[in-house]
Amino acid sequence: MNVEVVPKTDNEYKSMVEARNRVSIPATFISFKRSQRTTHPRYALIRIDEVTSKEQAEKYIGNAVEMYIPKTKVQQNGFKERTVTGYIHRVHGNSGVLRARFEKNLCPKFIGSFVYVKMYKANPNYFQKD
Repeated sequence: MNVEVVPKTDNEYKSMVEARNRVSIPATFISFKRSQRTTHPRYALIRIDEVTSKEQAEKYIGNAVEMYIPKTKVQQNGFKERTVTGYIHRVHGNSGVLRARFEKNLCPKFIGSFVYVKMYKANPNYFQKD
């Protein structure tokens, strides 16, 4: 069971956002995994700005990933944003793009937005839907 701390003031909320940025690396949600005729929305392709090769990207395999979806209609636990968590599954291609799997498929309208790669490993068994 996850216990989340609910910020009471705007300053507490800003400090929580700053703490989130200290333990994570921003990355860009590029696209879904695709083949010639179909897209596979289970896997999201993300790009970290500093990573340019396959060897650099391999050290992020297994790390946790979070996407913060702002302006939800219903506030959950006092927050104005919703969190979708996942993990980095493997490297995609030779240019350092990473393939991530989330607990729920990401909406296509968030292509181009930020996801945050955490600096700790995630449990991939938590995300298995089979």
